[in-house]
Order: sequence, then C-alpha cells, then structure tokens
Amino acid sequence: MTTKTQTATVDESKLILELRIDTEGRVQRTISKTEKKDTLEGTLLAQVYPDIRVARVSVPAELTSYEQAVVENTMATLQYEGVEYRLIGASGAAKEGRFYFVDAAHAPAIAERFQHWPQAAIVYFSILVTDCKVVIEEPYTRILVVKDHVLGTNDCRGWIRESLYNKLNLAPDRFVQFRLAFDTREPKQAKGAFKAMSDGVADRLAVDVVLPESSVKPSLKAEARFLPGIGVRGNLFHGPIVLGTKSVSTVSEYKSSYTLLEHASEDSVESEILPLALEQIGNVRRAWTDGNYDGLFEVIGKFAAGSSQRIDQDTQESDDEEESESDAASSELEGEWEPVEAALMADGSGMVVHIPYVSGHMNRRLARWAWRTLTSGGFRLPSFALADDGILVEHQGKVLAASDWIPENAAITSLTAEKSLAVRYPIRMKEDLLPVRHLSDAEIVAALPKALGVSELPEALVDDIVRHQLRLDGTYSLHSETAAKNGGDFDFDTICVVPSDRFPKFVESRIAYGEQFHQVKTKHKKARSPWWNMQLVAMKARGNKIGSITDLKTSCLAAGRRDLAYQLVEQLQNALDSLKHKVEVDENVVSAIRKEVATVPWLKLKHERTVSELPLQVEAAAADVVGKLYNQLRPVLGDLLAETLPIQEFRGLFRGETVTPEMFKECSEVNAIYGSKAAIVKARGQRKLEEYRKAQAAWEAVRKSDNREQKKAAVVARNKAYAALKADEEQTKEDFAFLNRLLHRWAKGKQDLRRAWAQATATVVTNGDGSGGVLFNTFPQEFCDLLAENTGGRKVRVRMPRLPDGHILVEDGKMISVYPFRNEDGSTGEHRALIAGYTGKPELDFSNSVLHQ
Repeated sequence: MTTKTQTATVDESKLILELRIDTEGRVQRTISKTEKKDTLEGTLLAQVYPDIRVARVSVPAELTSYEQAVVENTMATLQYEGVEYRLIGASGAAKEGRFYFVDAAHAPAIAERFQHWPQAAIVYFSILVTDCKVVIEEPYTRILVVKDHVLGTNDCRGWIRESLYNKLNLAPDRFVQFRLAFDTREPKQAKGAFKAMSDGVADRLAVDVVLPESSVKPSLKAEARFLPGIGVRGNLFHGPIVLGTKSVSTVSEYKSSYTLLEHASEDSVESEILPLALEQIGNVRRAWTDGNYDGLFEVIGKFAAGSSQRIDQDTQESDDEEESESDAASSELEGEWEPVEAALMADGSGMVVHIPYVSGHMNRRLARWAWRTLTSGGFRLPSFALADDGILVEHQGKVLAASDWIPENAAITSLTAEKSLAVRYPIRMKEDLLPVRHLSDAEIVAALPKALGVSELPEALVDDIVRHQLRLDGTYSLHSETAAKNGGDFDFDTICVVPSDRFPKFVESRIAYGEQFHQVKTKHKKARSPWWNMQLVAMKARGNKIGSITDLKTSCLAAGRRDLAYQLVEQLQNALDSLKHKVEVDENVVSAIRKEVATVPWLKLKHERTVSELPLQVEAAAADVVGKLYNQLRPVLGDLLAETLPIQEFRGLFRGETVTPEMFKECSEVNAIYGSKAAIVKARGQRKLEEYRKAQAAWEAVRKSDNREQKKAAVVARNKAYAALKADEEQTKEDFAFLNRLLHRWAKGKQDLRRAWAQATATVVTNGDGSGGVLFNTFPQEFCDLLAENTGGRKVRVRMPRLPDGHILVEDGKMISVYPFRNEDGSTGEHRALIAGYTGKPELDFSNSVLHQ
C-alpha cells in the first residue's frame, strides 16, 4: 500500500514579503518561507487589518557611518513593486537586523497604536504578528484594566471569563499565553497570560476580561478612576476585540546547558551529573552501533510531530520569537518525521545512513548533540510556565481575591520533590538559581481563608481554587518578588527546575552558597524618541551582545574569576534592557575583562561538524567544572561517524516501476538545475570564508602594532568580513530552502504515477556524483515507502512542507511556475511565469516574485 501524500497549502495573500537592503541601499527580494510563522495567518494584524501588506526587511549587521546613513535613507523611503512601505516595528529578530514594514496606507493607524513611540513599536509590534494557535473575534467585550495585584492579577497576568476560555478550546485547568487587540476608538494591544474566572465572578463584576496595567503595551495614557459598580480603580473598555492564544501550559522539558552546569558543585557533577551523561552516551553508542534509529532519536532529539517539547536554552531572553507549527500527528503511522529521519526509520538494510545527504545530516546532528552533552551533561529537567498565586472567586455573594499570598521562599508545583532550584534563562549568576520549597495541599488549604480574608471556605470552593487557579497543568507558581529575582514575570516565561530528589547535592550547594552578590535594581528611565527617528531606533536595536557577554562570563567562571563574572552581570542586564531603557553596555568594562580572560577552549568547539573533530582533551583550569566534565566524557564517547558511500551504490535500490524517456529527460533537467545552483551557492560561501580568513590574518598581523589607525582599519575590515560570512550562511540556508521548495512544488504537480516519477528521479540522481538531496525534496514519501518495502523496513509518515497553490512544470527545457488567480468578478484563471531555462546551463531569475512563494 502506498501512503497518500498530503501537502499543506499556504494562503498566498498572507505571505510576508521578504526584502533585504544592502550596504549601498539597494532593495532586493529574498526568499519567502512558507511555514505558518512566515505568513500573517493566525495573527492579530491580519484580523484587524485584513488588506494590510507586510514586508520583513533585513539590513546588514556591520556598517560604516556612511553606509548606515544610506541604509536608513532607504528604510525611510522604501518602495517595492509600486508599493510604498513604512517601517513600523520589529520582533525578537530585531537584534539580527530584521524589521517589519507595512504599506503606507496602514502605517498611520499602527503608529497611533504605539503612541508614535519608536521604542515601543520596535519592542511590542510582535504582539500583532505573533503566530497564534487560535484567534477569535468577539463583537462586544468588556475589558477592565487595573493596577497589578488588584482583583488577584499580577505582573502581566490577568483573568478571562470561563465561557471565553471554552471558545479558545481551553480547559479551565490550563494557563494560556495571549495576545489581544482592543478599543477601536484609541486602538490598543496587550500581551501576557490568563487564568479562567468563573462566569459567575465575571457577571458579578460585569466584565469579561480583567487585565493588569502591565499587560497593556505601551502603557495606558488615561488615569484610572474609581468604578463604583466594581469597587476598584481602573479603566473600563467596551467593544470588539481580537484575541489569540500563543501557548498553553503543558508538561515539557529543557535540556541542560553549560550556563547551568557551570554553577554546579564538583561533588554534584561527579556523583549526580556524570553518571547521567555516561548513561546517555552509552545509550547513543549502542543505538548507533545497532542501527536502532528510533532509540537514537529518542536521545539526540527527533522531529516527530506530536512528540513532547524539549527545549535547548543557553541564552533565551525573549518570548517574542515565533515558533514553527507542527502538523497533527497521525496515530496510525506514529506521527510524522522529517525526510532524513523517516528514511532511516524505513530502512531495513542499515545502508541508507551512508547516502551522502543522510550521512552529512547525521554527522552534524551527532556533533551538535555530542558537544552539548560533553559540556552540559545531557540531562533533562522538568519545564514549566511560570505562574502566580492569584485567586479570584465568588463566595456568599462577594468577590474575593488574593495575590502574592504564598511565602517568598515557596512554590506551588506538581513535582514531588521537597524543594528545587527555579531557573530562568539567560542565567546571569549563581544567585539566579532560586531555591524554593514546595507547598503541600495541606499548607495551601490551611492558608487560603486568611489569604482571602475570611474565616473559612467550603470544601468544594477550596477544591475548585486548587484545581483551576493554583495547580494548573504545566505551571510552577511563585511569589512575584521571588520571580523578579532572576527577571521573571507571569506573561508565560518558561523556566526549568532542578529538583532536590534528583540533584540533592546541586540544590544543597546552591543553598549553602547563599547570596554573595546582589544586582542593584536601577530604575532606568524609558527611552522615548520622536517618531521621525524610527530608522535610527531600529538600527540601534541591531546587534545581540547577550550571547557574547554570556560566553565571556562563562570564561571568567572557568578561570576562577567570579569577581569579573559579577562585573559582567550588570553588563548582561544592560544588554537585555538597552532597547527599552536609556542604558547601554559599557564596552570599556567588557573589553578590559576580555583582555584579562581568554576564551575557554571548549567554547570554541561549538560549531564543529563531526564528532571526530572534537578533541579528546581540552585544557581545563581548576575551576572549570565544564571542561573537566568534557575531559571525562570525551574518551568514553569515542567516534561516531556516518561514513559516506558514492551515491551510485544506491542505484539498484529503486526498481519495479515503468519509467518513460520523457520522465527521465525531465528529471535530468530538474536535477541539473538544482545541482548547478547548489554549486554556485557553495562556491560563494567558500569565497566569503576565504575573505574572512584573510581579514582575520591581517588583523592578527597588526594587533600588537602601535599604529592605532592601522589597527582600527584592520578591526573594521575583520568585523565586516565576519558579518558578511554570517550573512552568507543565512543566505545559503535561504537559497537551499528555496531550491528544496522548488523541487517539492515540481513533484507536487506529479499526481499520477508518483512512484514511477520517484524511481526516475532516483535513477537520475544515482547516476551522478551529488549528495542525493534531490531524493529527499521531491518524492520523500514514495522514497520511504520503497525503502520499507525493498528492505523489510518500517512504514513511516513523512512530514511534507506547506506550499502555495499551484505547481511547477518543465516543458521544452523551461521551468515554469503555474499558479491560480481569482479576478475581481469571481472568475478564475491560471498564471504561468518562467523560472529557469535549461540550455546546458540553468538560468535562474530570482527577481521573479513567483519564486518566493
């Protein structure tokens, strides 16, 4: 039986236009991805402004003063294909130099939403473009905005009536992250998290949503007033809303990280962490040797849709990065797999791992897993949405509320451990690992009457409070003062927890350490520029110093210089706050420490591409607990290498179908176009790498020179070459993503005789000397079905990409994009656009907009 191929389609009208501005101010179109997060599907923006046109524009990371002026001028006057665009905001990707523009007709309304405040638009525009799981519109809703802690609210955490929770397909025992647009007179937006209040409470208050002031971004301009019918001070809004849910609390895990491990005691590393790492390495080695890929992916990570979320966290600092959606898992076929994983699962011969494309993929995956395991121990920790202890209920005709009533050293959690360390990333210092004890049900029940200001509560009400407002599935509740110690609030920050029943020595060593450093809270004034400086504010948002400062702090700890690490805590916080507040990283402090402390050796191995490139030993100072763990684990790991066989060795695997000469000819042309463009992309990357190496060598030659101008010029050249190299790496990903989608769209048009087309493609590919990547981006489901049948393997379901309507034809040596359109009168038609002509050399025209759909 052949598995039916299913390919999700994309609403082309919702695609975000992807543009890039170069150092000379020229605007070029880049590749629009087709995942849901790269469209306006499921966003508040698309619901509030259905006809809006949006562009996401990238600018270079390194610019001279003149180049920056040129780029800013282009940003201020951007036009593309006859449409005038205006810079309007950003998301978490602002640090990478990516910003949002909208058509000029919609720009004034959105500027009004953000009070013509550039910093607010850059920081909070993401509220409108978040990829939401569910979006609903309500024609009439009553929203009450109160000060934090009033009516049981807390920092960025509010209430929503239970019947609205039901419309969002949510159970009342779940914590939900929301995005909200409201108030049509003076449009506003809010973000944060909700708990459900009963409809009885909502009716008594005569509201549907209760928001804390901290959720509204930017802050309300109107002063709160006393509302007699409710009995509190606040602002009341009536009218339509658009409400979306981004995340729902659930059981998940974090993988450990070196920024956590570096704070563990040596005793904990030796007796608690080392055994776990050795066990994991043993599991991977056995699975690799036995060809047990199911077991292997269980350890190193897999892409099966519907699997439990496991998160790697080293320098997480924002919840504004949109996450890609996974299609629902198929229970019949045990979920969906990415093509390479699917091929390995379907292979009963053990040979597919030697296909060059597969071996390259697996070597990179294994090297990444190995480095993380060697430097973090590879263990997993329970992960939760950070929640508060807020309560809002009705009792004897009165509304009762409580906020911040649990002890500051306590937590409400489903964990059975007596205590734990609550960890939020990025970890600035050991003091950020917050030791708390876990409250029992008996303690909670005993404290509830006092918290709510009554003498006693009925058992049924107590049970409802505990189940639906305190012990929400997948949450970990803290007092707001405790959460603030490591920068947490309740807008669905995710944390991981080091429990005392698994890591007693780690937990006790942190408690014994105490509070040796206290980060002084400085109330920085919020930065506010005039709207005409939008381009300048955006350019300032570029550059992510968080990762580099974090790594420098790690090097200080490894060198035993905790004093210098503490100096970097303030600079790391400045990097986190620099856009919202009038504060910047003190580069003199960072530079002085960088001269004093060398980069720890194992950090330089982060991007090695095979396990064999990781040295058996690294230099490790006495205080370097991570380096010493690496040296204990690396010899045990040995080498894991997927050896490569020539692609021709797999030619006989595909058989049994009737392939016509026309099929063979068309597949040959498609393969040639792909291979030629791939070669161009790889050659470009090699040039950028050589240019960087040359600039680095020039810098090394003059770095100790007394000629300051010469040194400055060399540094600028080195930095620009490095920025160009990193930009090319991103461009390479985009180019191959485009080429792969091109192949998928071509294969999408072959609805009949797909197995024959798959065999024809395989015959062409295995006749050449390439990697075999074309096999995995044309007919991956048919390829895996054939593998399973011909090798006695397992039937699996391949996850297919989301594609726009239409497909690609190859006729008379020409590659043509075919896609439908609808006229204003409702009639439909079919548009054709030339992509490439094949005359011995492929000629791809990337300026054609069809290519980017």
